[in-house]
Amino acid sequence: MGSEMCIRDRYKALENMGFQNGNILEPSCGIGNFMGLIPENISESKIYGIEIDSITGRIAQQLYQKNSIAIQGFEDSTLSDNFFDIAIGNVPFGNFKVLEKKYDKYNFLIHDFFFAKTLDKVRPGGILALITSKGTLDKADSKCRRYLAERADLVGAVRLPDNAFKNAGTDVTTDIIFLQKREEMRTDNFPEWVDIDEYAEGININKYFISHPEMILGDMELKSSRFGFETACKMRDGADMQEELHNAVMTLSAHISENNISNDIELQTNDVNLNNVRNLTYVEQDNKIYYLSLIHI
Repeated sequence: MGSEMCIRDRYKALENMGFQNGNILEPSCGIGNFMGLIPENISESKIYGIEIDSITGRIAQQLYQKNSIAIQGFEDSTLSDNFFDIAIGNVPFGNFKVLEKKYDKYNFLIHDFFFAKTLDKVRPGGILALITSKGTLDKADSKCRRYLAERADLVGAVRLPDNAFKNAGTDVTTDIIFLQKREEMRTDNFPEWVDIDEYAEGININKYFISHPEMILGDMELKSSRFGFETACKMRDGADMQEELHNAVMTLSAHISENNISNDIELQTNDVNLNNVRNLTYVEQDNKIYYLSLIHI
């Protein structure tokens, strides 16, 4: 299953939810694959991208000159809250954190930080359609999911096998997560997807997937890793992953209300020089500390 199909199916799902033209955020846009594959009937949308790497960011700026693309870390971006109709993309993930004062107290790992900040940028009724590692939904600590559930409803999720993006050098189980931002904060009656439970012996996964096993596009197994045994979604023999993904995404149901925001925003960028900076290291420029993390799928 190629990443192109995964992008096209997400756009199709968003169109089915009522999205026409509006404001789109891609918080980690790379060279702009999502921008290049936007369907023609929503191509008049105003697209805003953030990309930390100066090389890939400049490629995106050249390829998609009508879009607004800032070369900076997402943690340094100063986008308006409650502005975007949808956010789409593949967020960076890993067992490390980025620093931004507003979110530091939550101690989010980088992928969860991207969800939290992106959710703030989307307007009530808007949709996030992001890929992250399985850790967002499956880790034992539920604080991030509770944070998200206070602010958004889970439209649905699709679990991909760990070889879905192997051609991009990523061998990890990932989830496509669709969240719709709430009009008001939830204070009680939290949904099942905040918690995990036993799926099979030795395998604990999110309760959403226990209730919706058809959204797991493979078999959950234990595999050996350098940290011991961990869960993984393995592709089934003979599976047509493109068809399974399309069918799963098309079952999702939500309604994106009409956009009443007409103003543009201007992206402010700190064009950081990342030449000779190693990945997963800190660099100081202009009396500010930046952390370079390049994990794209």
